[in-house]
Amino acid sequence: MSVRKKRGSYYTPDFLANFMMKYLAPNFRNRKHLSFLEPSVGDGKFIGAFNNTEFPKSIESFSCFAVEKIKPELDKSKSVSELNRKPNTKYYFKKDDFLKYQSNIKRKYSLIAGNPPYIKKNLLNKTQIDICKQIHNDAGLPESSVKNIWSSFVISCTNLLEEDGILAFVLPAELLQVKFSSSLRTYLSQQFERIETFTFDELLFHQIGQDTVLLICYKKSKEGGLYFTHINDRKQLQEGRFTLSKNDALLRSEIKGTHHSLTSDEITLVTNLKSRINTIPHFCNSRPGVVTAANEFFIVDEHTEAEYELQEYTSNIIQKGLFVNGSVVFDKSDLKVLCRSGLPSKLLCFPEQNFSEFEPDVQGYLRKGTRELVHKRYKCLKRTKWFVVPNIAPPPDGFFFKRSHFYPKLLKNNAQVLVTDSAYRIEMKNEYEIESFIFSFYNSLTLAFAEIEGRYYGGGVLELTPSEFKNLPLPYMKKSIKDFSTFREIFENKSAIEDVLKVYDVEILGETLNMSLEEIEKVQNIRNKLITKRLRK
Repeated sequence: MSVRKKRGSYYTPDFLANFMMKYLAPNFRNRKHLSFLEPSVGDGKFIGAFNNTEFPKSIESFSCFAVEKIKPELDKSKSVSELNRKPNTKYYFKKDDFLKYQSNIKRKYSLIAGNPPYIKKNLLNKTQIDICKQIHNDAGLPESSVKNIWSSFVISCTNLLEEDGILAFVLPAELLQVKFSSSLRTYLSQQFERIETFTFDELLFHQIGQDTVLLICYKKSKEGGLYFTHINDRKQLQEGRFTLSKNDALLRSEIKGTHHSLTSDEITLVTNLKSRINTIPHFCNSRPGVVTAANEFFIVDEHTEAEYELQEYTSNIIQKGLFVNGSVVFDKSDLKVLCRSGLPSKLLCFPEQNFSEFEPDVQGYLRKGTRELVHKRYKCLKRTKWFVVPNIAPPPDGFFFKRSHFYPKLLKNNAQVLVTDSAYRIEMKNEYEIESFIFSFYNSLTLAFAEIEGRYYGGGVLELTPSEFKNLPLPYMKKSIKDFSTFREIFENKSAIEDVLKVYDVEILGETLNMSLEEIEKVQNIRNKLITKRLRK
């Protein structure tokens, strides 16, 4: 693991730090003194931007405070502070872990700005985790909301602001789109009168491949509320060619802030429609597929299967969504094509027996695994026999792949294959059929909610966690096998998913929800708007 990842250090581009300071400077007019804190100063980008920014002439003196636990980085920021040093300014530098240091801070600040570290909970030590939990508890947030160190920086710094202070942070987009951040979003809306969120087309930190947002929170404001804007490129930001639009409806709904482009009317429409129909768990049970702990070892191709004479111990499996076709059914003919393609499609299902009881060729393959240290993998170490993959359930009725690009993949399992945890196993409840379930799934409302409920990454890949998938509304229609065959043919011959939606939206949404053509068109437009943003078209 890289040192950068352990530290969570991904430094802010100069253009963004400069924009933040220049954008916020006018808010401090009529003040005589301004105090600025950067809680994780890094290489001094924000101090440089602070020095280069012209603040209102009413300010007679400045105090600049910088905290950083890594001495070489703190030394860099000290050097930066000497460049274009702001007159009438006192600079204070503290070498310390901010989260340990923050409880000893007795003063308040006019402005706190920066880019706090992004470090997942599993990379923090016990002391750091305990501090984060305490910060969240003191704010009335559940301990379960501690998933990454940046949230504790946000909460702590909120408490260090003057009564009319401003907080400005560059944060991961998960602030807007994951469930554990919802309590933090509510907390911020209670602490600040105005919150501005800037989302970006550009990846600001290419090293982490993660979307980021600029969050600016005002303790006091004459025009309160939640405001959003989307920035297509840095030139648009630097030239100030953006409009902040108020969208308080997001706070009243369960829709994520990522989807701030939806209007209040659009949010109300889809929320009301969802409340009138059942969600996924009403029709089926869904559980993750097989967890092998090392797919590259436990899932082999036909050549490897034959080379080590593993046929007695293999079962057919789909490893990735990329390996399935653009259909709604995975047939035996599709399985043959997959196997012959040379892609790994055979899961090793070894029995609970001693190494010496296996045939010599099989022993050779297991030795290969030990040479590659597969037996040292965390999940393998927890097994009685490291080479025995546990909890292999029978082939499911269907499978839903949790990651997708243009549209989610839901397929009927005609080939009776297994699937890895890249997908959710679908087992229909007695009164419902897999064919009707799949047919009903492909409508603009359900697919719009796949965008709303899911989260996406830098490359535009959509992902739905188990709880997000289960929260999708589904307008179920019972269909005959003949109807499903027609649907399958249209689906397989489509040039884009929109071809299918144009044919079936009126039938599915019109009959199950009694929606008018105008309402259906609105839902189609909502889905298109969300898709366009995710794929950055």
